[in-house]
Amino acid sequence: MRISKLIYAITSLAVAGSATRPAFAAEDEMLVLKPNSAWVLDMGENKCRIARVFGEDDQQTLFYLEQWDPSVVANWTVAGQPLEKYKSWRDTEFRFAPDGAAGEFRFQESTLGDWGNAITQISSLTLSDTNDEDESERDYIADPRGLPSMDAEAGANIESLSLSQRGKPTIVLELGEMKSVMAAMNNCMANLVEHWGFDVEEQRTVQSPPTVTNLNRVTRRIVDYYPHDALRKGAQADFHLRLTVGSDGLIKSCTLLNQTLAPDFDMERHPCTAFERIGEFEPALTANGNPVDSYYTVRIRYVMPE
Repeated sequence: MRISKLIYAITSLAVAGSATRPAFAAEDEMLVLKPNSAWVLDMGENKCRIARVFGEDDQQTLFYLEQWDPSVVANWTVAGQPLEKYKSWRDTEFRFAPDGAAGEFRFQESTLGDWGNAITQISSLTLSDTNDEDESERDYIADPRGLPSMDAEAGANIESLSLSQRGKPTIVLELGEMKSVMAAMNNCMANLVEHWGFDVEEQRTVQSPPTVTNLNRVTRRIVDYYPHDALRKGAQADFHLRLTVGSDGLIKSCTLLNQTLAPDFDMERHPCTAFERIGEFEPALTANGNPVDSYYTVRIRYVMPE
């Protein structure tokens, strides 16, 4: 159930110019897709998503950014018929051009409903942002958590996204200037944090987030909770959880944000149960050392060894 039908178009964005050519591209192997819709922002119960369609007819391609918690990075997805020629487990390059983030990943084939083949990655969009997925060694005194957000100002340096795989056509989406798009996502996430019951301005003062003090024990319990039938069948699952941790360090709630389940996965053995039964936390602290209520997000993946 959505907290609102907050779906609206951002109509003031300029259409991009030409994109910088990636390393794999050849002059006659580039498919440039222009916008075919306005940007549409969707604020759900637990996430924000902004999407746009590119291309015409059978080349229509969907692009969207998605966030489940405030972050400098975002999940981004490209889905459509042009990806059908891309091969699974091949090195694939992406670039937010002309002056955004770039990288390489191993393409793992997936699909997205009627859109067909899809690529999904988690990364920053700009050069100024760094990936904050692993914060285990972060110095929160020098680099406080606050309320993370994407660098919308640097989004003015992004006009397109290119995907390339050796021997395959390079796909270029003419995104348009991304400053307004990223600012809309940041604003959506701030509104979502408020909807979760937090004071947004107080969250901006958080220096260190809630910390699990017995993570190894919780991890072992989660592994023990892997359903026996799923283990026998090799069934896998992927969960995103958000916990509300009080100023006293006690867990107030655990919410399942997203799940990808194999058939016959036993949901009675929910990862939230392990955190709620044995999880021990230190609360979030402000720069003044005051404990405050805050959120803790974690991704749990049940993956069978090959």
